[in-house]
Amino acid sequence: MHLLTVASALAVGPPCAPIQSELFIEGENFWVQWDEAVADVDEAQQVLDWAEEAREVYLDLGWSVTDQTVLVRIEQAPSTGGLCTTTECEDGQVVPLITLFSSAPAKTSENVTKHEVVHAFEYAYMGTYLDAITSWSWWVEGTATWLTTHADGDLLTWRLESRNYLEQPWLGLHQTPVAYSDPQTSSFLYGTAFLAQYIEDEYGMDAMRRTWEYGAGVTGTPIYLPDAIEGAGIEWEPFWQDFMATLSVMDTPYGDDFTAGPHIERHLRSLPAEGSPKNDRQPQGLGVSIIHIASSVGVAGRPLEVSFSGDSDVSWMGVLVRTKRTGPGGRVKEVVPVEIGSDGEGTASLEDFDGSHEAYLVVSPQDITLEPRDFSWSVALGGDLAPEPAEPGGCACTSAAHRGPGMMGLLFLWIGLRYPRRRSRVD
Repeated sequence: MHLLTVASALAVGPPCAPIQSELFIEGENFWVQWDEAVADVDEAQQVLDWAEEAREVYLDLGWSVTDQTVLVRIEQAPSTGGLCTTTECEDGQVVPLITLFSSAPAKTSENVTKHEVVHAFEYAYMGTYLDAITSWSWWVEGTATWLTTHADGDLLTWRLESRNYLEQPWLGLHQTPVAYSDPQTSSFLYGTAFLAQYIEDEYGMDAMRRTWEYGAGVTGTPIYLPDAIEGAGIEWEPFWQDFMATLSVMDTPYGDDFTAGPHIERHLRSLPAEGSPKNDRQPQGLGVSIIHIASSVGVAGRPLEVSFSGDSDVSWMGVLVRTKRTGPGGRVKEVVPVEIGSDGEGTASLEDFDGSHEAYLVVSPQDITLEPRDFSWSVALGGDLAPEPAEPGGCACTSAAHRGPGMMGLLFLWIGLRYPRRRSRVD
């Protein structure tokens, strides 16, 4: 006989996962079982209420979930956290199983509870826990961290988790389940909530949900984000170009809420200059590297010109961005795609870099793997002499020795004839 029953006339019945204690309460869609060392009936009721509230919010937003009763276990553990897996019932149905870990009484978190309920929705698309994390463990956590904000209004947790993406944007987006065992990459998984929020801001809630509808059709295999974005009805190339540009100065509705922007690989305060990323920060697949060109180097009437050379065994995408200022909320004014060929060589320019705006070069290898990709860049104002070749290791030093007078000028004349596509923002 259990301690307390809070049964609903609409309840769908007991969960197929085994009840392991007499301490449990029943709800309409969830049953909560607890360890008396870390919870009591009042806390269990609070967890039940949080779970039921979250379920209603996510359903109202258009997401799908199992119609089976989900068991939530509150168990003692060294630290507070949660885990949502799946279990198979006798009839063959797969249903979620949520475990909330608590280190002390009353330590169970609303945010953690509602985060784990998101996973229950994700498995309704992907089938099983293993299929979901095999396909895209990074999107499992990023989506859950983002969608939870709609149920608990906790943007602080979203911002804190987003920092884990912004502080190491060179990491490959397509992290595997191995990432859970490493604090650096594990935190990155949750940080992809920043990308999820960007998709909602630019394309709406339906677009986020459609990435999961696409995933349902290929579940159990590694999913490449461009395929999911295209599957959601969004053209990949302009999507990623605009995201890279937005990322440079956090030009989003929540950008001003951050105290710092993404990691900047180099700040250029004199030109001409050249360089390459540090070995441990070479971007992996769909990771990004950002170089800032300060407005103080600008000269009225002269263009800012960039050349790029990347590993040729992977395709690259890059943008040269003009912004209103640096830092979060800096506002993107113009985006020029870097025209990068199959040989990894590319160029771009901003006309009249007159000192009134900042600029950023942002590049990203288009790859599903986590293999680091090397590249080099050079930046100059139109008419500047080319810098001396960089020393091994990416030194951007220049020499007082004589340099050839005309090669960069000829190169940038050729650049100007290519007419790269431009997008400008007026505000």
